[in-house]
Amino acid sequence: MHQDMKVWKQVFQELIREVKPWHTWKLTLDKSLLPNILKPGWAQYQQWTFARFQCSSCSRSWASAQVQVLFHMHWSEGESRGQVKMRVFAQRCQKCSQPSFEVPKFTEENISRILNNLVLRILKKCYREGFTLVEIPMIKEISLEGPHDSDNCEACLQGFCVQTASLPTSWSPRANTNVQAERRDQNCFNDCTFYSHTAQHTRSLGVSCCCLILIIIIVIVVKTTI
Repeated sequence: MHQDMKVWKQVFQELIREVKPWHTWKLTLDKSLLPNILKPGWAQYQQWTFARFQCSSCSRSWASAQVQVLFHMHWSEGESRGQVKMRVFAQRCQKCSQPSFEVPKFTEENISRILNNLVLRILKKCYREGFTLVEIPMIKEISLEGPHDSDNCEACLQGFCVQTASLPTSWSPRANTNVQAERRDQNCFNDCTFYSHTAQHTRSLGVSCCCLILIIIIVIVVKTTI
């Protein structure tokens, strides 16, 4: 992974300089990062992607589309400096009796796509630049079948279940609460709108009835007078 980091750092610098050429950003590897455990002022981005592995004991190779890449990012506006810490979760061989965790191998195309998505998150979360985020999908070199090998996945064994990948990237319990609140607000709006229309219709009907009664009384008075 240390050799691959040269590629990650190079691509990251190229991408961040395209959007923020006057700002300094640094990408480093940190194997101690944990999802959702952030220092004050830091933001997070997670992505599940495709990569290949090779066992250092038996040389067996395999591929996975559930490789978790974790980023923590921080921007210091006063210094015009930013930093990103990165962790890639490993997997181990399911055939060996005492396998060690192996780091994944990514294609340069997928590295570029992952970092493109990261830079979009930096613009959104660190610079507060508002736009709709659309993730660039990863390239799967082969079609994979069968369930994810959770027993040999570092992220799953540490409690960061891969099934959370089915949730939106920006999902959180708070976000879910906000969605529910928005739905309640929309329902309330619909109810209030319906009530408003009904009330207006009732008022209109009442005015019409009063006018009709007044006309009848006038007609009766005129006939009586004649």
